[in-house]
Amino acid sequence: MANDVDERIAEAKLGSVSSSRWQSYTWKNELAEQKRRIGLHLEEVFAEAETKHNPYHMLERAVGVAAVCMRRLIECRLVTDRFRESKLEVHEVPARADVEWRETFLSDTAGAVFDNYDVRVRKIERRTPKVIADKMLHARVIGVLSSSAYLPDGLLIASDTQSKINLFHFTPAEIAVIFDAFLTDQVQLSTDTYADADVDGPTRAIARRE
Repeated sequence: MANDVDERIAEAKLGSVSSSRWQSYTWKNELAEQKRRIGLHLEEVFAEAETKHNPYHMLERAVGVAAVCMRRLIECRLVTDRFRESKLEVHEVPARADVEWRETFLSDTAGAVFDNYDVRVRKIERRTPKVIADKMLHARVIGVLSSSAYLPDGLLIASDTQSKINLFHFTPAEIAVIFDAFLTDQVQLSTDTYADADVDGPTRAIARRE
């Protein structure tokens, strides 16, 4: 009995931790705002509009913030299991195979694009939401392609680890579709359990989102 009292006294000295369950609106509201911003700043670039801000700087920020929101929705299990495992349609511009890779200045967000990539073609691929979010989050290349005879006007993005392989190419409508896929996915059933006690190895938390 004395030991139980001592344990409760010891636990009381630890203080308390307050928290809540992860919520999707926290990140979806911000993602919706960045979707709007990316569309707006792309329009400014294409129209060569005179603005008090630099639309390229704003695009860089919006892409980064949007990517964080997408990653948090995935990491916090705020999207359905089906969506996590799904593959979304994207367009990729391959790196040129006939030339030596030309390194760009570290301060340049989209240098040597025409030297390194075959911007005459783009291929339809299907990538998981996490792959898309990671590529945006770790963007080494962020640029805007316009007035091309081969590709529609759009946003170019490549991560630091994949920039020597390909670029994502999104028209304004196409990147909006990617964001909408995250925004419209709704978890209707959420369960959290632990693996059975007789399972070998450490106790594992099991989450299910439908």
